[in-house]
Amino acid sequence: MRQRHRLRRVSIVAGAGIALLVAAQPAAAAPTDTVFPIPVVGVGWMNPPGLPTGGSMYVTASTDPATPGVTRFSNDRYCCVFIHWRNISTGAAGIAYLGYPSVEAQTGPGTVFAAVTVPTGPPGYPALMLLPGAGAWTVP
Repeated sequence: MRQRHRLRRVSIVAGAGIALLVAAQPAAAAPTDTVFPIPVVGVGWMNPPGLPTGGSMYVTASTDPATPGVTRFSNDRYCCVFIHWRNISTGAAGIAYLGYPSVEAQTGPGTVFAAVTVPTGPPGYPALMLLPGAGAWTVP
């Protein structure tokens, strides 16, 4: 008789576990932000008085499963840079011009790598890149 009660208890627990698994809602993926680990570093000259000004900037790549294949690049300051990206999974590539505050690029789904460079600057305001920024992320 004890064997029957044990089997009944195990069946009830297993049935409850299966019911919970079936009734559970699938988890929705949240948007992700990836800050490039290597900042872009550049120097520019103000004219006049011709003094150098320098700075570094981290770029953030944001993806959202609600908009697959799209990456939004953003920065935290008013500085314009070029983002040269390549989707390693598909071979697609492009260049995004990031002003302030953000720009979107159709990178496609997969693993994407990017290098960030500083433009040469307008006449009278030359710029020099000391370190290109870089990062990699996955696009849903």
